[in-house]
Amino acid sequence: MIKMKDIKELNFKITWKLLYRGILNNQLTTEDIVEYAMKQLEKGDDRMEICELSGLRDSEIDDILDILNDLANEENSQSEIEERKLRAAIVRNALNVKHDNCIDGLMELTELWVGLGYPKDYPHIFQGKDNNITPLDYYTDENYNYLYEKNRRWLEKEINFLVAHQE
Repeated sequence: MIKMKDIKELNFKITWKLLYRGILNNQLTTEDIVEYAMKQLEKGDDRMEICELSGLRDSEIDDILDILNDLANEENSQSEIEERKLRAAIVRNALNVKHDNCIDGLMELTELWVGLGYPKDYPHIFQGKDNNITPLDYYTDENYNYLYEKNRRWLEKEINFLVAHQE
């Protein structure tokens, strides 16, 4: 699970479409959504949907989703870009801790990309997936350091791309 602060720290523009995608995929909490709506009200965006959203509770998830969907449909933002922003925040959180143990580190990187559904541009190398790397060659400090840095460089490029392509 990510937090709104994780997205903001990456200098990503928060959009209703991003919030809708985030809550739909269980990546953001309803509390974050309601809090964001309240801040928008404070900034002067007093559309009826935002007023309603700011007063909803966790148990009213269907109403939250309906309102977010309506707000998201009003935006020009691209769904793919918003999904990638969420993915970047998730990857960043996973890379915030570099393990001392290569096995734990490699397992966590593998679980990360499995959990993200093997997107077509993922930088990770899976042992035995489209390769003949043996476990003895895969589960080494050298390989972990290589893959950790490869994932970190991918994330840096992804963040730069997403910041440059915000609407």
